[in-house]
Amino acid sequence: MYDAIERENAERLLHHAKVVELEEARDAAHGAWVRASGNKEERRVARQAYLEANAALREGRKGKRKITSAATMHRINATLSSFFGSGVKRGEYATNLARLVELPAVKRPKALVWTPEQTGQFLDFVSDDRLCAMWHAFIFRRPRRGEMCALSWPEVSLDGSWFRISAQIVEIAYRQFNEAPKQDSVRTVTLDSQTRELWREWQATQAREREQWSGEKAWVETNRVWTHENGEPLHPDWISRRFNRLVELSGLPPIRLHDTRHLSATLALLGKADIKVVQERLGHSSRQITSDTLVE
Repeated sequence: MYDAIERENAERLLHHAKVVELEEARDAAHGAWVRASGNKEERRVARQAYLEANAALREGRKGKRKITSAATMHRINATLSSFFGSGVKRGEYATNLARLVELPAVKRPKALVWTPEQTGQFLDFVSDDRLCAMWHAFIFRRPRRGEMCALSWPEVSLDGSWFRISAQIVEIAYRQFNEAPKQDSVRTVTLDSQTRELWREWQATQAREREQWSGEKAWVETNRVWTHENGEPLHPDWISRRFNRLVELSGLPPIRLHDTRHLSATLALLGKADIKVVQERLGHSSRQITSDTLVE
């Protein structure tokens, strides 16, 4: 099974490389369109080339799958070990076969974070982005990506300045599944005054979009807090890709969306927050996990 995973990883790497080529071609075509000058025909040709390159990129991204990392394979094997261990106790198996598997050691990746000044630069850059309020919440309140996707308005109190996390969206091979949050992650998170006001503005924006779409096309009513313009809920992978694109356009050092959890914890402690408060906000089961998460 693990040999099959590695073979599939090789195929996915080739697909990823092709997507990178298509992205570079799309960006080059867009740059040529922006720089095009002279007669209208020149700009029309440049624009058409960009549209074709963008369409090729969308087509090339279809079926794109994540690389299964060594850490994920360890988690798969741990699940199998638990299964076989229970079977051995019941007499269904003689040996826990998963314990015989040898996988390469995994070193926990070190998180990358911005300085407070760089964080401010990013927030200034996305201030005009439609989902500015969501990026702000990721950095200062920091729910997990799947928890943010599952958040519904009934679990938000803007008057009380809090929101409750009781569900998450898990993405597997781009398919979405509703699940309960991780252990000890059902929690109520307070909203600071700035985030609360941004969420109020977002609620008004969403209401305007609902009214606009109801008169032209079918509005998708999900009661989710974070949606596309037509009300469809955001896909977890779409959020990550959008974040990466904004970071790229901002010119800041690249970090992952998940790294904003480390950033949020670090900023909170720099603001003299107690580590217990940070632990509960992030939904960690222990202070030790929160401590290990922090970046000096």
